[in-house]
Amino acid sequence: AYVDPKPSRLEAVASEVVDIAANRFARQIDFLAKRHRSQAAEWVRHIDESQDRRTFPLILVLDNLRSAANVGSIYRSAEACGCLEILTTGITPHPNGNGSEKLAKSALGAEQILPTKHFATVRQAMEYLKEYRPNVMLVGMETTERSKLYNVIKYPGREAASSDKLIVENDCMSSPGVALFLGNEVSGVDTDIMPLLDEVVEIPMFGLKNSLNVAACAPVVMYEILRQWKVSSSSSSSSKSSEGLD
Repeated sequence: AYVDPKPSRLEAVASEVVDIAANRFARQIDFLAKRHRSQAAEWVRHIDESQDRRTFPLILVLDNLRSAANVGSIYRSAEACGCLEILTTGITPHPNGNGSEKLAKSALGAEQILPTKHFATVRQAMEYLKEYRPNVMLVGMETTERSKLYNVIKYPGREAASSDKLIVENDCMSSPGVALFLGNEVSGVDTDIMPLLDEVVEIPMFGLKNSLNVAACAPVVMYEILRQWKVSSSSSSSSKSSEGLD
């Protein structure tokens, strides 16, 4: 801080231009005032209030992702979408494992809520799905010559999702559903498992870049699946929103 700096910062603060420091300090005060107004507004929700978590037959498989920040962001999105679980493979950072501290910074607690399993290889993850999730469609998210637009695929699982009757017994889910495979930020989904997938989907790009960041594309497809399943938001959330806008 500029007003009351730590001993280690005294020399740096003393040499700083006063006008620049004062301008930065004013912006920080302005931000604190805006944050206070936002927290004081009853119609704006900033805290996790729901006590019940809805779960759908939707699973994510993270194939050798390298960025803990990306993985944490995906955990947060997956928890918000009611995913059943996340399977991590290879070098992918995961809770209670490599990169867990950095992951937690962007997951904001979602990694403690969402069930997760780690596998040495993506093939082991596929074997797990085959044995314990035998009726899920395996969908890879990758830009290839065989890829289809993500919103033209019909994703199975609507009945279990819309009726809230997802049944998992002895860790086995017999309901139809979807397992989304997300690949490494550079090399993508492992080409060796591509032929084993039921579908490969992509999000259309209208710029020069070939693809989106993996943490950005995951919620796009997850919410499209929920849209097809006609999943609606909870009545409590809807009523809170309505009350605040009256």
